[in-house]
Amino acid sequence: MKALVALFLLASACTSTRPSAVNAPADGAEYYQHNQSVSAVMPRLYPDPQGGLGHSQDPDIRVTDIRLTASYTVLYMTFGKNKDDRNGNYYGTSSISFNPKAVLASADGKRTYALAKTEGIPMSPDSRDIKNDEKVPFVLYFERLDKGVESFDLFECKSDNLNSCFNVAGMTVQNPLNSEAKQN
Repeated sequence: MKALVALFLLASACTSTRPSAVNAPADGAEYYQHNQSVSAVMPRLYPDPQGGLGHSQDPDIRVTDIRLTASYTVLYMTFGKNKDDRNGNYYGTSSISFNPKAVLASADGKRTYALAKTEGIPMSPDSRDIKNDEKVPFVLYFERLDKGVESFDLFECKSDNLNSCFNVAGMTVQNPLNSEAKQN
């Protein structure tokens, strides 16, 4: 019996009491969600309760949420044709993609943030065909805004007669320079 107790004490002395290391991202937006529909994880903010989701000259483009993670500035967006704004061209098809050289620009224009990845929309030169009555949710991940940058714009490209770009101006997010600034 003493041998059994000694063996138990020896075994328990070798067992760590520290919690196992957790290799988890800083927040949920950084989890890789392979093969999960973007719409299943995408927040719905209709109408925008706080303002700050910007405006675009293209009525087919809408920002539905903006989130800051430890690593990214994340824009949740939708693309969808409005049948009331189209003169008989609603029931065709369109092709969409996103320019990999797109940037977020601080409101003062002094700093830009590069696109890191997309979900739900391919990057050019690849494209996705959609029916004009289809609403497409997608997510854009950019470098994280510097602390203190709270107003910014999305610039994908220059629109022309053939292409409409996903440009959105006047977006805002709470991102104080320090935590004390938020309380004042």
